[in-house]
Amino acid sequence: MKKELLIFLLITLISHTGNAQQRKDDVLSWVDPFIGTGGHGHTFPGATTPFGMIQLSPDQNTKSGDWDWCSGYHYSSKTIMGFSHNHLSGTGWADLGDILVMPTVGQIKMLPGTEDKPESGYRSTFSHDKETASPGYYSVMLDSYGIKAELTASPRVGFHKYTFPKSEESNVIIDPTNKIFGNIYHTLVSIEGNNKIKGYCYSNGWGGKRFAYFVMEFSKPFKSYGTYSEGKIKENEKIALAKDAKAFVRFSTQENESIEVKVSLSPVSTEGAQQNFDAEAKNVDFAKAKETAQNTWRDLISRFQITGGTDDQRKIFYTGVYHSFIAPNLYMDTNGDYVAAQENMNTKWFTNYSTYSYWDGFRATHPLLTIMDQKHTKEFANSLISRYTDRKDHMPIWELCGYDNFCMLGYHSVSVIWDAISKGVPGIDQEKAFAAMKDASLTDKMSSSDGGGGLNDYIKLGYTPSENGASVSATLEYAYDDWCIQQLAEKLGKKEEAEVYKKRSMNFLNTFNKENNHFWPRQKNGEFLADFTLNDWKKLQPHWVSGNIWAYDFFVPHQIDEMISLYGGKKGFEEKLDKTFTEELKMIGEQHVDISGFIGSLGFGDEPGHHVPYLYNYAGSPYKTQKMVKFIRDNMYAAKPDGIVNNEDCGQMSAWYIFSSLGFYPVTPGKPVYAIGAPQFPKASLKLENGKTFTVIADKISDKNIYVQKMFLNGKEFKSWEINHSDIMNGGELKFVMGSKPVK
Repeated sequence: MKKELLIFLLITLISHTGNAQQRKDDVLSWVDPFIGTGGHGHTFPGATTPFGMIQLSPDQNTKSGDWDWCSGYHYSSKTIMGFSHNHLSGTGWADLGDILVMPTVGQIKMLPGTEDKPESGYRSTFSHDKETASPGYYSVMLDSYGIKAELTASPRVGFHKYTFPKSEESNVIIDPTNKIFGNIYHTLVSIEGNNKIKGYCYSNGWGGKRFAYFVMEFSKPFKSYGTYSEGKIKENEKIALAKDAKAFVRFSTQENESIEVKVSLSPVSTEGAQQNFDAEAKNVDFAKAKETAQNTWRDLISRFQITGGTDDQRKIFYTGVYHSFIAPNLYMDTNGDYVAAQENMNTKWFTNYSTYSYWDGFRATHPLLTIMDQKHTKEFANSLISRYTDRKDHMPIWELCGYDNFCMLGYHSVSVIWDAISKGVPGIDQEKAFAAMKDASLTDKMSSSDGGGGLNDYIKLGYTPSENGASVSATLEYAYDDWCIQQLAEKLGKKEEAEVYKKRSMNFLNTFNKENNHFWPRQKNGEFLADFTLNDWKKLQPHWVSGNIWAYDFFVPHQIDEMISLYGGKKGFEEKLDKTFTEELKMIGEQHVDISGFIGSLGFGDEPGHHVPYLYNYAGSPYKTQKMVKFIRDNMYAAKPDGIVNNEDCGQMSAWYIFSSLGFYPVTPGKPVYAIGAPQFPKASLKLENGKTFTVIADKISDKNIYVQKMFLNGKEFKSWEINHSDIMNGGELKFVMGSKPVK
């Protein structure tokens, strides 16, 4: 046993650290799924496929209120309670954790126990030294039992491989009651034959009231089995239906004997789960599933090719690519069944996806996908549109498991759809899109997280009054979304509607207070709230999302020239940017958890400020953008578990880093242009779906040469601070000549 353990430790060490030859040969070795699992990153380390339904990952702490365990896992924990089949990547709230499986040895225990007393349940201790992860694969040694656990996935099936010690009491616990921050109504387990279990969990949480059906098969017949319900273990019983129904199976194992478990999920039915199993897991063993998952990731991630940079920079970049392609998530059976707004649906005209973190991802995640994955971008847009056309509901603010949980503000589904249309993504019915977008702009939804809403007042008054929560943020976000609708109306020749939304898109003017130079809360009677000091979080948070006034002072991405005029022209605008980035806050009161990563007054850890560094371009000082972008790359990201300054948010934090390493950024999603920044790597190439390659060269780049001296597009000098989307999609080369002195 000591020999095998030594070999395992050596393999684990190599997997964690890699070596120069591996890093050169395999792009996956540059991806570290543990980045973001510490601090407040809220990512998970387990196995998944690009945009898959399954995220098979360890759970440690799933109690509501333990904010840093939103993904079910946090690097600080020292125990694992099992492996469940779906998780959120980097979000600030949680649900999922469906159908937990845990291998054990010895006495059957059906409760997980606690972190401080893992022996009180089926929970196990573990060490990061014996834990490894890469795209499509995760493994860990469960020290309490001497079991090596390995995980991989297909889009709809989780594959487990458990290597047991010699024992007559090798067990697998099946716990459908596991839920991350959710509530259980009831669960069902049904043991069928000697190697199969079916069942479901019915729960309520951030993803609404929903079912998670499963089919589970074992590679070896179990010698005994039982269920658990109403707090009691019931040997040899095959069926249990209760609020706490679970199951267990037992095997006799030889030393280092492996047992494989395959688990398929469905949101609609057990039959759907079985069909998913037959399509993706029948006659597929763990090794084949792992190979397929990793090859899928390898093919995708290798479409981003970078040369040079430090090892940490490359690791952050490629891990960012990985994180950017985890969500949205497939939410549909192979037969076309899916769930939307808590109703079972079926379709053949699109593939359904959910997990739409659009308050975050409309800014950079989805613009990145319009370049690198138009195939999925089309499906995301059509899924959203179908909520109106097929489900007869409204497009969501933040959708999980087909359910709009109303998190955050705005109706940014319209941004994602218009951004795709504006960039020529094929396969989107523009008339249907417009109807769904218009409906979203007329449907008042109260934010579940920040008390916002007030859309009816916004339409009537031209601003969201301060009597509504987060009124300033809401007005600014609504105005941007209205601009997106205006653009599609104009494209479709809908002149009257275009005029309506053009007027609405200018509503940001109605909340600008010239007396204090801020976008400011305005009451229903038309008067601005009395001025108050900005050093108290308690006074800020009722009027801005997360109290982030400094980011929202610059959130007019669709009318940047008008915004500049409000601040007195380019000189005044630049001075306001300078002050924001240099004036340190001296706040009192409780700080909102999402405001972090401060640069002066701007909290980069919260998404509304992500475009702000690029606004220096429009003030006539692009060299300040270049300097600030490098500062953020160097100081807000790191190649370690707490290497993301705040919630990763389904790819948004990562997409910022990817764009900002390439040298351009989508300041205005929906405009097919990108603001120029400063590249990080001597060479970076994007292999596009159309077969073309777009390459960015950074000539003479170094730690000192951070400023752009000249640019050349396809060999011709390029003097604009914006590059067209078409220039990227047509392939070619953008060359930066870098130097140590700013070009003013």
